Amino acid sequence: MPQFEYKVITASGGALTGRLEGNSVQDAAEILRSKGYRIIYIKELRGLSFGRKRSEGGFLSRFQGVSVRDLSIFTNQFGTMLNAGLSISRALAVLEKQTSNPKLVSIIRELGEEVKKGNQLSAALKKFPQVFSPLYISMVQAGETSGNLGQALITMSSFLQRDYETRNKIKGAMTYPVAVLGFAILIVVGLFIFVIPTFEGFLTELGAPLPAITKMIFAFANFLIHYIWVIIAIIIASIIAFRRWVRTPGGRRSVDALKLRMPLISQLTLKSSMARFSDTLATLFSAGIPIIDCLQTVRGVIDNVIIAEKIDGIIDAIKKGEALSSALEKSGMFTPMVYDMTAIGEESGSLDKMLKKVSEFYNEEVNYLINNISALINPIMMVGVGGLIGGTLIGLYLPVFQMASYIK
Repeated sequence: MPQFEYKVITASGGALTGRLEGNSVQDAAEILRSKGYRIIYIKELRGLSFGRKRSEGGFLSRFQGVSVRDLSIFTNQFGTMLNAGLSISRALAVLEKQTSNPKLVSIIRELGEEVKKGNQLSAALKKFPQVFSPLYISMVQAGETSGNLGQALITMSSFLQRDYETRNKIKGAMTYPVAVLGFAILIVVGLFIFVIPTFEGFLTELGAPLPAITKMIFAFANFLIHYIWVIIAIIIASIIAFRRWVRTPGGRRSVDALKLRMPLISQLTLKSSMARFSDTLATLFSAGIPIIDCLQTVRGVIDNVIIAEKIDGIIDAIKKGEALSSALEKSGMFTPMVYDMTAIGEESGSLDKMLKKVSEFYNEEVNYLINNISALINPIMMVGVGGLIGGTLIGLYLPVFQMASYIK
């Protein structure tokens, strides 16, 4: 889906820049207007363009992206070299030689060329919005301003690694149940298409009376055999239609709202978003970025529209002069412990450290929830799949058992 960069005026009169996805410029404009923003400009961000040099990475480079893991390693090595005293251009030249990802090599090369021309690194990074997020660029700008770019990059690398690990844990917790469900569906479909028709012919020849459950199984098997391609076409069309609907402002909002109402999933969605919120805010604030700018950047890294709108409320409250702790409390997203820790951080001048502790707290909660969801879903899946397959087999063999009892 196309990405668009925008600049808008919020309801409180402040300027806000960011990126969003949409099917078209009109779609992106509709999303922004639905939030009450007055649009200054919207422009589409084209795919990464490396010109003639793109082919240098080989055929596979056209399909290989830059993963979060690759970006984290690059950022850590870059920061370490700068801290060791290497210049930016020299560090980029070394990284270009030792990086294995062809696309990242092309990006590093272009960054080095831009830096040699006298451009700032942060300005060069903006040429690659699909790789370097506004959060990343903000950290680099803060490092350039403070004269401590190396440490800013290492801090950013640590953030990317934590975010990568958290997302992988969530993905891993969901992968096993989905794989089991998919495998079970294949087994059941194969059973109904290839095995059950054989049983039907066998029992019909015997003239055995068929129980109601067996008749239902045979009827469903015949339906599946005759309409399997229609069913597959409907499923594919439904998936495509759903994906397109989710990309609309109303569809995405409905799905995000549903995520916050579903048992267990709602807690996982909220707490993982809060962990990302507090970790990102702490990372940016520790780099010396003003709190409003921090929050506007943080809003862009939150995936859930409903939660992002809550952050808009926090930003507006702070612009009116409220303390961060008070604005967080009014949002209703955090626990009282978080308000107290934030207030202590504001009073003691150690807000970034307190936000880090909040992030650690929510990450622990996320890990606990992931373990609980896995422990709950896996037995349910096994019982459900076993019951479905077992019930089908019982329905098939029931007439055989009945005939055996008649013979006796």
